[in-house]
Amino acid sequence: MNYIKRKIKQTFFDCNIKYNNFEKNIINTQKPNILILCTFSIFGGIEMHCLAFYKKLKEEGYNAYILIPKDSALEKKLTEKQLSFYSYKQSKIFKPNRQPGLKKAVLGIIKKHNINIVHCNRAKDTHLLKGVCPKVKLILTRHAASLIYKKYIKKFDAIMAVNKSFIEKVQKKFPQKIIIKITPFFLENESLNFQSKRSKQKFFKKEFNINLENYPTIVQLGGLTNVKNHKILFYAANELINKKNKPVNVLLCGDGYNKKYLQKLAKKLNIQNYIYFLGFTNKKIEVIYNSDIKTLTSKTEGHPISLMEAGLLKKALIGPSKTGITNTIIHNKTGLIFENNNAQDLANQIKRLLDNKDLLSKYGQNAYKHIKNNFTSDILMSKIEKLHKKILEKKV
Repeated sequence: MNYIKRKIKQTFFDCNIKYNNFEKNIINTQKPNILILCTFSIFGGIEMHCLAFYKKLKEEGYNAYILIPKDSALEKKLTEKQLSFYSYKQSKIFKPNRQPGLKKAVLGIIKKHNINIVHCNRAKDTHLLKGVCPKVKLILTRHAASLIYKKYIKKFDAIMAVNKSFIEKVQKKFPQKIIIKITPFFLENESLNFQSKRSKQKFFKKEFNINLENYPTIVQLGGLTNVKNHKILFYAANELINKKNKPVNVLLCGDGYNKKYLQKLAKKLNIQNYIYFLGFTNKKIEVIYNSDIKTLTSKTEGHPISLMEAGLLKKALIGPSKTGITNTIIHNKTGLIFENNNAQDLANQIKRLLDNKDLLSKYGQNAYKHIKNNFTSDILMSKIEKLHKKILEKKV
């Protein structure tokens, strides 16, 4: 009976934290000790940011650690890259920031490694940091545009925000709060160093078992969810294919609850032979490379990584107005902006590029320069190191 009680307690009241150690980096003891919290299980833009940021910290000699859910997509990525990490067993019964035993584990890591700065990616991560020493500084990376509750904002020593709208809201209500504009980290070298070793047709046949027609190719990355608004791309494709006689291949990288709906929509619009659902793939960089245009149709966005990846591959970009993509897409320079949620305007912008191959090349070259000069990890680390210095020098 006592054994059963112990097992129940272990299952429901212990997050079973584990340290997976791979590398033995040379640590610069003059730099602050960093802990990154990432309590997300899927792999999207936030998880990519955490992975790339953590990797950069390690490369720069920081004594850095990251805590993630066990069996998550991020755990797999960190293992592939042989980066050390703490992992914990996440129960679906409890909310990500209310996992039994997780708070104790976080405080234990902070104490064991003499952590100076904790980087959070959820406002509610503060629940895990109650009782932490005031000398430990807390930084929130806010990936969305919506404002968070005052009680959370007050608990962070600084905020790094990817969305200009969010920054304006915070500065208006909390003028004394330290907040900086920061774009998400991403694995830029995957794009910068990519070299194709096979033809477009051979790549898609081998990796996805599809015989891609020799039409201009449009690619969109992102989960198949309402927020990404794929249906606008479908209606635009219908306009191009069935009304303007301009056939295109449309490649969708990602998966999600809207897949069946989108498959039915493709059949309804009679474009099913031009739409390819590639699912979640580790070959996304090569998919982008073998495409002509990178689109994004989201209703809302912070600063999407997929556009930056495509820009470094010198692809022309198309995205919606009134979103954070305008940081990356400068209309008529690095790509084209279409009116948010307007399929007809999206079709018109795509047609502009299809009718003018010189624009495709020009926008691709401009996108490459813009992103490389503004959003690479060296530039971002310079901003973050200044922020670290500022908050560590601030009196408690």
